[in-house]
Amino acid sequence: MAQLEAFDGPASEVVAEALFLCDPLPPGGRDLGLSVVMVPGQPDPRTGQPSFLVAPRLQLALALGERAGLVMEVGPGREGEVLQAPAASFKLLLRSPGPDRTGLSASLDLFGSTRSLSETEAGLGVGAIRQLGPVGLRASAALASGVTAWTPHLHSGVSAAAALAPGWRGLVELVAEVGSRRVALAAGATVKVALSEGTALVVGALLPLDRGGPPPVLAFQVVQSI
Repeated sequence: MAQLEAFDGPASEVVAEALFLCDPLPPGGRDLGLSVVMVPGQPDPRTGQPSFLVAPRLQLALALGERAGLVMEVGPGREGEVLQAPAASFKLLLRSPGPDRTGLSASLDLFGSTRSLSETEAGLGVGAIRQLGPVGLRASAALASGVTAWTPHLHSGVSAAAALAPGWRGLVELVAEVGSRRVALAAGATVKVALSEGTALVVGALLPLDRGGPPPVLAFQVVQSI
């Protein structure tokens, strides 16, 4: 899951939120985040009641100067594992966004596995951001593959974010997953509200746009500046 943040450009604030979109933009400070993703599962075989798969994640975002940052995240283990799916991303701001300038960024990503090296992936991401009036526009793409075999797949998309009111921000995203055999499209909507100074609550939903695509996703995130 992407890190939600606001980037202070050289002339004015650029609204730079992202939740489901791959995010190569480095964090602007130090943040600790707890996210919970809910995905519909198979109905209960006895009662027919719907079920949900819940995946919590803990994320730490650290700014390493003005143009670089590191984001690390991990989930709790299952079936005897202590941790699950650790990940890390080194992010670099290549060009700062400005009133008449598009910002550029890149990231080196590692998606680990505590079960097998064959499940570990490495990736490269690139992104662009530009402020258009009150709206922050973004586009990004990340290519990832297994480290033991060439299994490329692409995650890409675009987003638009804007301040809705003091302490409130809204975000819409269109994302695509491109694999060896199919393309899956999804659209997301997110609201971020400041609970207090340095603390924010994020709620977002991602819905598939094509029949037979991945199930809808509901995400909650609490971010605390440290």
